[in-house]
Amino acid sequence: MINKFGEAFSLLWDHIWLFTAIVLTVALPGNVIIKLITLSAGEANFMATLYASIWIEVIFAPLYIGALIYALARIKSGKTVTYREAMTVGVRKWFALFAARFIASIFIGLGFLLLVVPGIMLALRYALLDPAVILEDKGISESRARSTALTAGRRWEIFGMALLFFLGLVLVSFLFYFPFGVIEALEISANLAPVEIILDCLISVVTVIIQIVLFLYYWEAVHKEKGTNISAQGEQQVPA
Repeated sequence: MINKFGEAFSLLWDHIWLFTAIVLTVALPGNVIIKLITLSAGEANFMATLYASIWIEVIFAPLYIGALIYALARIKSGKTVTYREAMTVGVRKWFALFAARFIASIFIGLGFLLLVVPGIMLALRYALLDPAVILEDKGISESRARSTALTAGRRWEIFGMALLFFLGLVLVSFLFYFPFGVIEALEISANLAPVEIILDCLISVVTVIIQIVLFLYYWEAVHKEKGTNISAQGEQQVPA
């Protein structure tokens, strides 16, 4: 698990400009819109901001996630990839990934409504749904079945990874946003919206680590399934 985090950080660092450009294609306008809603609705109207954040994530996140997964598959296969090439795949696969993620979210949500544990188990089962859609052209139900098969024997490790990531994200977010709390407490008058948008974008880039780690679980599972060496070049089919 720690090794995958190390490899994920290495991949992010080695391809920081490509991954940043992919993420910010959605995150930058999304964060600007959310900030404008916050300013117009007022800080007290937390729900308006929350709903906006959720819907922007649900609708537009598949664009950059699809592009990111495609780019990662090309990189791990020892091939080159450009921003335009990756985003083209993200756009082309957007609806398929959106639909698969949306239906999976309904099942997960129902699991959480019944009991928390079924929701967690379903979330773990569907953790590798995204690459199944992007790299294997799986449909809505096929992608869930494929993810369930690929996560078998790995779900508790994925759960531990997600928990570790969440704790790290909380710490990073606290360090990033703590100065704003101090400024508000001191009632210092300043327009901090542009700075907050920049920090929100930085957080968006940092959180892409979770997508990279999940991709690495997928990559490892597929190669073990095929009985090939994970370092082998060109084994994974990558959509053109």
